[in-house]
Amino acid sequence: MVGRRILLLGGLMAGALAALWAYPRWLVKRCENLDLADVPKPGNMIRLDGVGIHYVDRGQGPPLVLIHGLAGSIGNFRYNIPVLSEHLRVVALDLKGFGYSERPAAGDYSPTAQALLVGELMDRLGIPRAAVLGHSMGGAIALRLAATWPEKVDRLILVDSVPPGRMVPRFAASPPLPSFLRLGTALVLHQPRLREIVLRQGFYDPAFLSPEMLEEFRRIARIRGSANAIASLLSDAARDEPLDLSRVRQPVLLLWGRHDRLTGLRVARWLADQIPDARLQVIERARHMVLEEQAEEANEAILAFLSGGST
Repeated sequence: MVGRRILLLGGLMAGALAALWAYPRWLVKRCENLDLADVPKPGNMIRLDGVGIHYVDRGQGPPLVLIHGLAGSIGNFRYNIPVLSEHLRVVALDLKGFGYSERPAAGDYSPTAQALLVGELMDRLGIPRAAVLGHSMGGAIALRLAATWPEKVDRLILVDSVPPGRMVPRFAASPPLPSFLRLGTALVLHQPRLREIVLRQGFYDPAFLSPEMLEEFRRIARIRGSANAIASLLSDAARDEPLDLSRVRQPVLLLWGRHDRLTGLRVARWLADQIPDARLQVIERARHMVLEEQAEEANEAILAFLSGGST
């Protein structure tokens, strides 16, 4: 009798694991039904290291490079690019695997590899040195760019940034964790109710997340390879080497939403302690998506910092 129960329990566990493995594959196959080549794009495409990268290049003046966060895109700067490009040359890109950039099935998606692509884009666009802004995961990428290739970065703006090397625990790269990452990614991207709940957590006023913004996120998530790209980045980020923030010698503005639940003010203060020349500016009535929710105040802070004024 005991042996039968053990066999039954083992069979149930094996079935559950098989379902966990199969379900995200089914969900992704069902929902990711758009080819990137068929999707209209607001900007230009350029090939970097064999990967098609989507970017926009607006305005004239001192260059500013914008780097979005995890599962984000150029669209996250919808309220910033029009204003900032009146004063600056603004270059924003969709990182490898995100937005309207290509999503190769294999390859290195780590923040270090993404930082290298940002540097290559700057070279191809004739930008030897620029101010760089990174939001959330984009902040970790911007920090790696500034520390590894300091000659490319003049000033740094970190907006509700994820600390480099701390985005994902190192054990997340070990089996079977990548399979669970793919399950979670597929659920967040393609289960409508869960997707909306997660996205609304980024806003102080959840009503700010408009139907148009939700539809843009859904449309980009439907591009084939989206879930795999996010899961691959999380796994690859776990393998990234820690970054010594004392190597970041550029002036740094830490721009934070007061009520951020993802990377709270404790993270901002820790970064301020670790980076030699960093200042913190907090924006009220904002969470993680401060660049969208409080765009006017954020744009003013960015322009003041880049002009050398007080923040």
